[in-house]
Amino acid sequence: MTETKEQMTDLMATIQLPEEGIRQLLDAREQLEKEGHWDVIVQTAEQVMTADGELSVLTKTLEETEGREETFGVNRYLLDALMLFCCWEEVKVRYEKQGLPMDVFDKSLEDMKWKMLECYEIHGVYGNFVGHWYDGFFNLTRFGLGRLQFELRPFEGKEDCEVDGVQIHPGDTVINMHIPSAGPMKPELLDDAFARAEVFFKEHFPKDYTVFGVESWLIDPDLVRILPEGNMKAYADRFHLVAAEKSETIFPDGWRVFGAEWKKKPEELPRKTGLQRAIADYLQQGGKLGSGYGIFVRKK
Repeated sequence: MTETKEQMTDLMATIQLPEEGIRQLLDAREQLEKEGHWDVIVQTAEQVMTADGELSVLTKTLEETEGREETFGVNRYLLDALMLFCCWEEVKVRYEKQGLPMDVFDKSLEDMKWKMLECYEIHGVYGNFVGHWYDGFFNLTRFGLGRLQFELRPFEGKEDCEVDGVQIHPGDTVINMHIPSAGPMKPELLDDAFARAEVFFKEHFPKDYTVFGVESWLIDPDLVRILPEGNMKAYADRFHLVAAEKSETIFPDGWRVFGAEWKKKPEELPRKTGLQRAIADYLQQGGKLGSGYGIFVRKK
């Protein structure tokens, strides 16, 4: 597997990564090349793609990559991002071989941008601290389609369920979705993404799927109750709640809302937006937030 500096730069340009992020990554790559370490990064990426991005392999290689931080003198999250970019070049080749739309590749690759912006917000560097997330992208089961990301997954409910006249049984396949931190969740963008997903999976996976599912902090029933009116609440209200779960932490996904300040005490959390105010006030009153799993049937 080969991956040139020019190819990596093109990938970064495709997703419009901020110039500072491009500079950080290319400077880190140049340092690794000068000191004879770059081949290790490439070989690690080869291990991931030889295993088709299998999660256990990806997780192991990310741990090994981060473990080289001190020896290589490069931030661990930059090392992760560089290794992941090497994998994406091979993913692009596989899209072409399988005849998958390249605009879907571009939108899937775009997730690197959102994760790197999150890393900059939390850790102050344009790296990636959730590299395990890319298993589905690398094994060509998860795809960026419009505003959202989708994959086919078994229905996670433990009992039969009926939504809008449609029967769903445990183990039935649904279109599972994920929500990248890519800006406003405008209803028209979501509807466009749902329509794209139905068409894509019907064309490339020979069956007609109409049930959508999600596991997300956004549909925790307590959160839905306190959400201010707006795009997020409208999104959450689409779902029939199947299950909900809390953890020992009062809000494990707090970094998604409060950024680098998410570990502060509830009374010290920023309250710059309606969402932040609603959640911070709720947590300060002793509330806890977790996640929910829900489904809905798209009405055409």
